[in-house]
Order: sequence, then C-alpha cells, then structure tokens
Amino acid sequence: MRRYILRTLGVVAMAASTAAAAYSQGFGFGRWGQFWGTWIWQTQAAPGMTLTLPALITFHVDGTLSGVDSSPGMPNATIRTSPMYGVWERTGWNSLGGTVNFLIYDAATGTLKAIGRARSSLLFSDDFDHFQGKMFVESLPCPSGPTSCPDPLDPAAKWVAQPGMPSDGISVSGTRLERVAAAPLPQ
Repeated sequence: MRRYILRTLGVVAMAASTAAAAYSQGFGFGRWGQFWGTWIWQTQAAPGMTLTLPALITFHVDGTLSGVDSSPGMPNATIRTSPMYGVWERTGWNSLGGTVNFLIYDAATGTLKAIGRARSSLLFSDDFDHFQGKMFVESLPCPSGPTSCPDPLDPAAKWVAQPGMPSDGISVSGTRLERVAAAPLPQ
C-alpha cells in the first residue's frame, strides 16, 4: 500500500512539474511558439521607399491586440487617428493574421471622418523575436459625421482601400520589445 501511495505521489509531482513548465513557457518565461508581447513595428511608408513609420503593437495572450502608430504626428497631416484595437489568430505554426480598427478624424476640425481598418498577415522567425509581413489599410467613410458611420461589422459595409494602397499590400516588419535593465546611461 505504501508503495502505491508513493508511486501515485511521484506521478502527481511529475504532472505538476510538467504543468508548471508548460505554464512558464506560455506566460513569458520562455518564448517557444509565443506571439504575445509588445513589438516595435515598422511600416514601409510607400511602395519602393526606404522610409519606415514606427508603431508599438501589443499582441495579448487572449487573442486581442492594441497599438498606436506614428501617423497622427506626420507633418502636414490632414487626418488624426485613434489608437488601434483588434484581434489576432494563429494561421500556422509561426504565422498569424490580425485585424485592427481605429477612428479617423479631420485634423483641422476634429470631426470623425471614417472608421479605419488594417488587416495583416505576419510570418515570425524561428526564435519568435522578429516578423515580416503584409498589411492592407482600408477605411469606411462616415458621410455626415459620427452619427452617419456605417456598422464596420456589417458584411455589406463599403470599405475602400487607402489611397495609393498597392494591390499586394504594404510591407511590415517587427522586433519584439525586450526589457532593458535599469541603470544610468553610459557617459
């Protein structure tokens, strides 16, 4: 009887150890197969240009994402955008697809002009610290201000491509944000 109890306790301890290792792998103590985290995202400004626009994007473990990009701060910008909120899902072992929505305002008046959407397809490196991909940016115009915006979830909504959007999308890339130890800057 004692051997049975000891053997059972040993199996339970091994199962708990395995579960703890899996938990630590999934929640930030190892990144094997892990997409979630915060990324420094770079978007090609225009086809053929080397200029890139930065963004900060966070893929949350629950399949949601949030972010902010640099477009509102562009010189002579005629629009301002809200932060981005959306969802992501795994499309393969090291790939994911994501969709974000954001609000687009007239920079001069502050009036809501449209609802924006960006759809992305990303392929991650083997270490899950970098990605490359394509993004498609669209808008859903609000013809007469905020109360006239169509439902962005309606399958019949008339989305239009961002002016100048290449048919094969815009190139994007990203690098995982890493912790930097707290210390004085080098002199």
